[in-house]
Amino acid sequence: MQEARAIPVNSPPADADPGKTTPAYRRLVVASGLGSAIEHYDFFIYAFTAPIVFDHFFFPKMDSVASMLAVYATFALGFVARPLGGMVFGHYGDKLGRKAMLMMTFLLMGVSSFFIGCLPSYDSIGLWAPIGLIILRFIQGFAFGGEYMNAVSLTMENAPAGRRGFFASWVNASGPIGIIVASGLIALLGWAFSRETFAAWVWRVPFLLSFVLVLIGTWLRYNVDESVLFSAVKDKARSHRAPLLQVFSAHKKATILGCLMNMVHSAFQYMSTVFVLGYAIRKLGMAPSSITSGTMIANIVEMCLVPVIAAYSDRLGRRPFLIAGIVLAAIWYPFFFQIVLMKDPLLLIGGLVVSVGLIHALMFGPEAAFTAELFPTNVRVSGSSLAKQFGIILGGGLAPFVGTALMGSGQDFHLVVIYFEVIAVLAFVGVLIAPENAKRALN
Repeated sequence: MQEARAIPVNSPPADADPGKTTPAYRRLVVASGLGSAIEHYDFFIYAFTAPIVFDHFFFPKMDSVASMLAVYATFALGFVARPLGGMVFGHYGDKLGRKAMLMMTFLLMGVSSFFIGCLPSYDSIGLWAPIGLIILRFIQGFAFGGEYMNAVSLTMENAPAGRRGFFASWVNASGPIGIIVASGLIALLGWAFSRETFAAWVWRVPFLLSFVLVLIGTWLRYNVDESVLFSAVKDKARSHRAPLLQVFSAHKKATILGCLMNMVHSAFQYMSTVFVLGYAIRKLGMAPSSITSGTMIANIVEMCLVPVIAAYSDRLGRRPFLIAGIVLAAIWYPFFFQIVLMKDPLLLIGGLVVSVGLIHALMFGPEAAFTAELFPTNVRVSGSSLAKQFGIILGGGLAPFVGTALMGSGQDFHLVVIYFEVIAVLAFVGVLIAPENAKRALN
């Protein structure tokens, strides 16, 4: 694997002063952060709405287990599309620049979310309703896959030396803002309207609001500068062979290591939220507001902790925090599911705070820089996008579907716990053998 090394001509101006930032860079961090928040809002309103409404709305001809599997299959489809989006937008992000790709992914995500809110039901147009949902969900995932590492690379490549982890983490820390808004809005609408009214039309409101958010995000991202490091190598990048081919030939180990890390943190997050949301409502008869409220509180905690943990990872390294998060997740997981079975809303909220707000934050804080630092500038978006998106589809994308299939109509969590523990062991080994790049200059 090619390691990051110092090449002075490619270093951003801020490297002269490890603590200095410019007004233009601060605008970039805000634009990347808010853009990430809006993207996460668009992606997660589907996650929070689908288990409550979509089984009856789009798949009414199936029994309860089959309809929920269909819902989670369409949820997973968004993740299936993410590696493709990562490859396409990663390729052009490395060839043409990060900024232009971020504008395109943002528009795709917002428009597809808006049209999900416009879809008629199965009862109105038959099979065209779930087909439309599948197409729009695929577009969502395609856009989301191209978004993340372009945003991380653009932010990190302009960051001051010694603070890459901290500034890159704002893309991750802003993601919970979108999740907070999505879960909070769903919880508020669920409280204000009856289940029947929510299922009839209120669920559309969060999707339709995407149109307003797209206008805001497009304006923000239009007013940022291109990556300093990319600008230094862009002429060479445009004449070079496809970045993805370089990743496959020279950076296979880095791709696998990044994939394992993203697999474990996303599996832990989505099993703790999306899978639990569907299970607690359908099997345990709990109110959706208790889970969505718990998710909102947990993400507020995570939003605050992620930059702090990332800042310490700039000093102490990425791996200690990643290893701590993986080990704690593996230990905590069986206890969390016992809390779920108690059907106590307050205990469940507390469990979600521990799972997402604390343990996931240990992994999520350093992850952005960890994944991006595995690759050099000329293939950074392509390589890190491939590792990120394949890790998330194998982890978070499949987790709710696999969890539901393993449990079937029962309440035995043992197979679900074993499923996660296997993922945790693989990721633990991967992080142990990964290089520590926190102190190395980017090339």
